[in-house]
Amino acid sequence: MKHTPLKVAISAICFVNLLYMIPSVAVSGMVAAFPDQPQNKVLLLLTLPNLTGIAGIVAEPWLERWFSRRTLSITALAVFFASGLASFVLRENLPALIAASVIMGAAYGMQAALYPLLVNDGFQGEERSQVMGLVSGMLQLGRVAATLVGGMLARRGWYNVYLCFLAVLIPLVLAVLFLPRQSHSEQLRQQDGDWFSFSETVRLAVEGFAFAALFFMVNTHLSLYVEGYGLGDTALTGLISALGCVLAGLISTGFAWFERRTGRFTMTWAFGILGVLYLAGGLWISLPGAVLCVAGAFLGMGLFSPNLMLGFSRCAGPRRLAAVTAMVLTVVNVGYFASPYITGFLAGFVGESPADVFRVAGMLGLVCAVGSAVTSCRPGVSLPAAEKEKG
Repeated sequence: MKHTPLKVAISAICFVNLLYMIPSVAVSGMVAAFPDQPQNKVLLLLTLPNLTGIAGIVAEPWLERWFSRRTLSITALAVFFASGLASFVLRENLPALIAASVIMGAAYGMQAALYPLLVNDGFQGEERSQVMGLVSGMLQLGRVAATLVGGMLARRGWYNVYLCFLAVLIPLVLAVLFLPRQSHSEQLRQQDGDWFSFSETVRLAVEGFAFAALFFMVNTHLSLYVEGYGLGDTALTGLISALGCVLAGLISTGFAWFERRTGRFTMTWAFGILGVLYLAGGLWISLPGAVLCVAGAFLGMGLFSPNLMLGFSRCAGPRRLAAVTAMVLTVVNVGYFASPYITGFLAGFVGESPADVFRVAGMLGLVCAVGSAVTSCRPGVSLPAAEKEKG
């Protein structure tokens, strides 16, 4: 029970961390609000936060030299809230909106790097797995909630989606009240944590890049699948996506139970589930086939996300954990960014139809599952990490 306030604080932080994606529910209104501007320039409000998020991720280990993780978390939340509020107030000024999106992305990226570190700092053993699953689930559930609320707000004006950032005040208050006050530098002086596993880090980065690139294909091609094959409209596409996020959230909350049964092969299961269901959806062109593709992506994500975050503690001790976390998360974000280009490359060999893309992605997922299984056959936790877990 003594850790409950900390769990609540980190869960609340994760619940709002994907709010930077909220303008995606109001694209048509956003484009219509700036008819004299090129559409690609307006769409920077959607794409820039993903890019500048990398800057926030990379900056976090450097900032830890001077500031505690508590201070950085509170600052990132405050900046996140301020950028959302500024976007609402300056909604008629596109350059100001773009600048706010840049800052918003950096704050998101910093918080994305911080929350797994906060979990690793505050919890050990199976409790760490349980909490990591819980907070990973909150990411997806928060995304669903923001999409639903943002969609309703956008009916009265596209810019109203930024009112969702008012919710950031809740985790901001909880962070002030419940995050540990001891500075990170003080913690490091009290423990021996200067070790690093290059092979584990490379493995985690490669698996993260591959899964991110495969997962993002459901975002780029689900609408093409559902609407292109005449299976439904945009409302149905949105509903299926929302249900997928809920599914990922539920799977993540039960991650500790699953991990006890799969051990170091959890990532293999994530790739395998994605691969099998992508392949099935690509072969069975129908509404159930589309649902299978979404289920494959989000079931896999429900296992992938907490497993990735836990994997950082297998790569480095506390002194180097922040740097490893930033490096791997940067590679994962590059995977998301590169996914459309990978899809375009594959289309040159197999065809441009959504079913073709999902079939090939499914095969690649199964190849990655085999590769993950082979590399997982050897013990993956270095001796210093194992000893720390026992302690």
